[in-house]
Amino acid sequence: MSAIRRAWPAAVMPIMPVMALMVLAGLITGEGPAAAEPSRGAASSPGPARRAAPAAASGATAPSSERSRLSIEPAGHAITRLSIDNPLGDVKVEGYDGTAIQIETHKFAPDDEALDRLHISLVPNPDGTVMIKTTADGGKEVRPVARKVVRIDLVIRAPRDARVEAAVGSGNLEVINMDAGGDLDTGSGPISVRNVQGEVLTHSVSGMTRLAQVFGSVDAQTLSSDVDLDTIGGERLFASVHHGRIEGRRVRARDVELTTTEGQIVLEAEAALRGHLVVSSFLGDVDVQLRRHGAVVVRARGTKVDLGAPVRTQPNGWVEAAMGPADNAALVETALVEIRAAQGNIKFAIIEGRP
Repeated sequence: MSAIRRAWPAAVMPIMPVMALMVLAGLITGEGPAAAEPSRGAASSPGPARRAAPAAASGATAPSSERSRLSIEPAGHAITRLSIDNPLGDVKVEGYDGTAIQIETHKFAPDDEALDRLHISLVPNPDGTVMIKTTADGGKEVRPVARKVVRIDLVIRAPRDARVEAAVGSGNLEVINMDAGGDLDTGSGPISVRNVQGEVLTHSVSGMTRLAQVFGSVDAQTLSSDVDLDTIGGERLFASVHHGRIEGRRVRARDVELTTTEGQIVLEAEAALRGHLVVSSFLGDVDVQLRRHGAVVVRARGTKVDLGAPVRTQPNGWVEAAMGPADNAALVETALVEIRAAQGNIKFAIIEGRP
């Protein structure tokens, strides 16, 4: 289906030194996921503001959608932080080399009346913070509309050095090419972070978490989902899962702690000098492959333990292996590895060569 659009020039609005509230409006279109269902189509409302799908049955209403674009230039103070709250859909934040914030929104609703009740508010503050929030009007005087039949998606281009704080419900949350880290929260929606510098904090109830090319400390937590880590280069990496799998590749953090209650852990990492690595699963196997630059001491305890080297068994059930130089200078730089799998198997190996 070809889109039918009415062009609306992008608005340019400087950030005011006082709090302001703005409702976005702009490019209008009737095309969207719901509009592709011909059984739900109907004659569109008159007027140039929107164009709906053709009628499929007398008396039926057509799904409606609306696109908006807005560009905001800073006035007096650079934009340093984005605070985004969108319980109604997806959020994607992409960094670029400019100073303005460019926002594209896409609203979906079962009809024009419901669409008019969807709002995006923008609140710029004098300290360089910009707050973006989506809401759906309700109340006794209007016909109730289920949240699952309305949607607002946000795509935001922001200055690279702005920190991102964002929360969604079941939508996707994606942050790429930013240099000041972020604090990200979802209910059941997946989290994706790529090519980001600075501290990254994530929390999800049941959404998959994927972090790739993060050059800063990481704290990733989820209750019932998997965590996927690729190329993590900060000082500290902490990942915690109650029910799910943790997989890490090309991890170079000095302090690493990966824990699951129920789930497997697979880790390929590089041992930093004087580094400390803890990997623990109560109910699940653990597989660790390590590149080392000096001496490494490995302590492990599990149902079955294979450290790939001669071990010493301690009276408390732990086994220990030392690898690499044993002189006094090397001992000062020794990396410590601790692996636990109360009801699972443990496999550890030293791997050679660069990833």
